[in-house]
Amino acid sequence: MEISLDAEQVLLLVAVEQGRVHMDPRYTKPDFEKEPEHPFGLKRATRRLAPLKKARLVELVPEEDAGQYGVRLYKLTSRGQHVLEQVREMEAAARAEASA
Repeated sequence: MEISLDAEQVLLLVAVEQGRVHMDPRYTKPDFEKEPEHPFGLKRATRRLAPLKKARLVELVPEEDAGQYGVRLYKLTSRGQHVLEQVREMEAAARAEASA
């Protein structure tokens, strides 16, 4: 199965890898991304996560690992890790080609 991601989805995968995307069950649209440049800034991520979840690139950590108020981080699946590695390899090859 071929997976096609846009730049925003790749950035969201990186955010998941960095532990900046979580699910807070207290909200109707419960998925959020913590913005690194704003210590208290959160951006809704439910709509943006949908294709990544559908492609099984991300999943929630187990409930027993939930934080305060049931907040759970998203993590990359092995498939998500593989896709992110491929994207990074493609970016490195494109940079090498551009500098050649």
